[in-house]
Amino acid sequence: MRRLSNRNLLAPAVAIAVSAMAVFILSLVLWSRSVDAQTLAREEELVRQGLVTAIAEVEAALVTETTWDEVVLYLDNRRDLAWADVNLDDFYALGFNFSELTVLDPQDRPIYHRRGRDRAPLDEATTDIFDGLLADVRAAEAQRPPLDGADTPWDTMPAPIQASGFAVLDGRNVLATATLIQPDVGSAMPREDRGLVMLTLLPVREVSIDLLAERYQLADMRTGLGEAHVRPGDAQVRMDVLESDAPLVLAWTPQTPGAVLLRSSILPILAVLLTFGAVGAVMVVRARHAWRQQMAAQRTQTEFLANMSHEIRTPLNGVCAVAAALEATPLTPVQRNMVEIIRSSGISLERLLSDLLDVARMETRSVRVSREAFNLAEAARTLETLLRPRAEEKGLALILDIPPEAETQVLGDPVRLKQVLANLMTNAIKFTQAGDVHVSLRPLGEDRWRLQVDDTGMGFDPARKAELFKRFAQGDASIGRQFGGMGLGLAISRELVELMGGVLDAENRPAGGASFWADIPLPAAGAASEQDMPQQAAPKARPLRILVADDHPVNRQVVEVLLAEFDVELVLAENGLEACQAFETSAFDIVLMDMQMPVMDGLTAIRNIRAKEDAAHQGRTPIIMLTANTLPEHQAASLAAGADLHMPKPIEPERLIAVLQSVADGQGAAA
Repeated sequence: MRRLSNRNLLAPAVAIAVSAMAVFILSLVLWSRSVDAQTLAREEELVRQGLVTAIAEVEAALVTETTWDEVVLYLDNRRDLAWADVNLDDFYALGFNFSELTVLDPQDRPIYHRRGRDRAPLDEATTDIFDGLLADVRAAEAQRPPLDGADTPWDTMPAPIQASGFAVLDGRNVLATATLIQPDVGSAMPREDRGLVMLTLLPVREVSIDLLAERYQLADMRTGLGEAHVRPGDAQVRMDVLESDAPLVLAWTPQTPGAVLLRSSILPILAVLLTFGAVGAVMVVRARHAWRQQMAAQRTQTEFLANMSHEIRTPLNGVCAVAAALEATPLTPVQRNMVEIIRSSGISLERLLSDLLDVARMETRSVRVSREAFNLAEAARTLETLLRPRAEEKGLALILDIPPEAETQVLGDPVRLKQVLANLMTNAIKFTQAGDVHVSLRPLGEDRWRLQVDDTGMGFDPARKAELFKRFAQGDASIGRQFGGMGLGLAISRELVELMGGVLDAENRPAGGASFWADIPLPAAGAASEQDMPQQAAPKARPLRILVADDHPVNRQVVEVLLAEFDVELVLAENGLEACQAFETSAFDIVLMDMQMPVMDGLTAIRNIRAKEDAAHQGRTPIIMLTANTLPEHQAASLAAGADLHMPKPIEPERLIAVLQSVADGQGAAA
C-alpha cells in the first residue's frame, strides 16, 4: 500500500513538474519574441530619426551656400559660372559629395550643371525628377513677402525655401533637394521677381546611412525601390519616392537578443528536465553573468559619455566664454543676434550633455545623493536670481514665496535639490507665454518639505500625464517642435527625487496652467557656521595675481579674454608641475586649476600646493578647480584634494567674476 501511495503521489508531482517546465519554456519563448519585437521597433525608430537628422543636415548645408548675397551677385546678377566652379566646392569640403548639382534661372532653365566636382554640359542636367519639388519651391517663393532692397542690411535673413525627397535615378537611390537662392542681408538683389533655384542629387549612402549602420551596429543594411530586396523578419524604414508609387525601403537584419538568449538557454532547460537543482544553479550563474556583462557594458557607456562630455566641453568652453565676452563689446544688431545664437546654442548643448550623462549614470545606478547641511531658502533664492532674467525677457513675473520656517539649515543634497527645482522653474518659464511663475516652499511636517512651481502657461493633457515623466517624452510631438528640448528633464528630476526619498507629481490648475511639486524629506540640521572663501592675510592693494593652469591653449586664452578688462595679472601654466613651480617662486591671490593635464594632473598639483602652505605655515590661497569633469565624484575629489570650489566648464563668466570679486573685496578689507 505504501508503494502504491508513493506512485500515486509521484505522478501528480511529475505532472506538476512537467507542466511548470512547459509553462516556463512557453513563457521564455514569448518573452524572447517580445524582446526581439521591441528591439526591432527601437532600431526602426532610431534609424528613422537618424535619417530625418541627416536630411536636415544636408538641407542646412545647402542653405548656407544659397542664402548668401555673394551667390546672388555672381550667379543671379552676373551669371559668373567660373565663380560657381570655385565656390560651390565648399559642399565637398563639408563632406557632401553631390552626384549632380544644377542651377536653374527664373524661367527654370539650366544655366549651370556639374557632375561630381566637374562641370558638365547643360543638356545632361537631370531636372525631370525635380518637377514636384520645384513647384513647391516656386509656390513658397510666391507666398514670400517681397524682398526690400531699400532698407539694408536686414536684421534677419529670409526664411529658407527648399524641398527634399528621395528618388531613383538610373537605378541609383538619391536624395533630391531644390533650394531657392536668396540674399542674406540684402547687399545684392535678384534681377527678376523670381530667383535662381539650386538642384542637388546626393546618393542615399551619403545621407549618413553607413554611419547609422555603424553607430547602431545594424547588419547587412540594404536600400532599394520596393520590397524585392526585403527578406522575412527584416527591419525596415519606408520613404516616399518622387515620381513613383513604390517606396524606397531601407532594410537590415535586426538584432535578436531574445532569440540569442533562447538558443543559449536550450542546454540549461534540458538540464532542468534531468535535475531541478542543477538547472537552478545554472540559471543563477547565467543570470549573474548576464548581469555582470550588462553592468560592465553600462559602465563602459557611462565612461564613454563622461569622456565625450569632457572632450566636447573643452572647445565648447571656448565658444560660450568668447561669445559672452564678445557680447559685451559694441556690435551691430545683426552681429549681436549672431552672438546670441552662438551663446544660446552653446548653453543648450551643455545642458543636453549634462542630461545625457545623468541618464547614463542612472541606468548604471551610479548616481548617489549626498547628505549635508544647507540653507533651504538660500538655495531657492539662488535659483530665483539665476532665472529671473529669463523670465523678464518673456515679460513674466517670477514670484518666490519663502515662509520664515524655510530660513533654516536642513540635511540633504543641495546640488540635486537645486537641479530638480531649477528644472521645474525652467519648464514653467519655457511653457508660459504670459502671466507669472510662482515658486513656493512649504513644510509638510515630519521633516518633509514641498517645493512647488505654479505657472499660467499651456498646462498639459491629463490623459497623457504619465508621458511627462518618461525619458524622451514631451506630452505630444508638437511640443518638441515648438519649444525644443529632448524630454529628459522631468524624467531625470523624478528619479532624483525618488533617490532622495521623495515624490514628484503634477496637476493642471483650474484657472489654467500647471502645478509641479516635489515632496522631499529634509530633516533640520544643527546650526552651521558660514564658511567663506579663505583670504590671505593683509595683502597689499594691487592687481589680483592669478595663476591659471590648463593644458589646452583655448582654455587659457578664454580666461585671458574674460579677464582682459579687469585689473588682474595672469601667470599661465600648461600643466600641474609648471603650476607648482610658479607657486614656489611667486605669491598668488587665487589659483584656477584644470583637473586633467599631462605631466602632473590638477589634483596632485593642489595637494602639493597645500602641503607647501602647511610646511611653510602660510595662509591658504583660494584654489578653484576649473574643469570639464562635471560628475559628483569629480567634485568630491577636487574638494578632498584641497580645492575651495569646483566650477564646471563651459565657464560661466558672471560666476567666475563674482568669485574673483569676492577675493578682491577680501583683499581690500584686509588692506
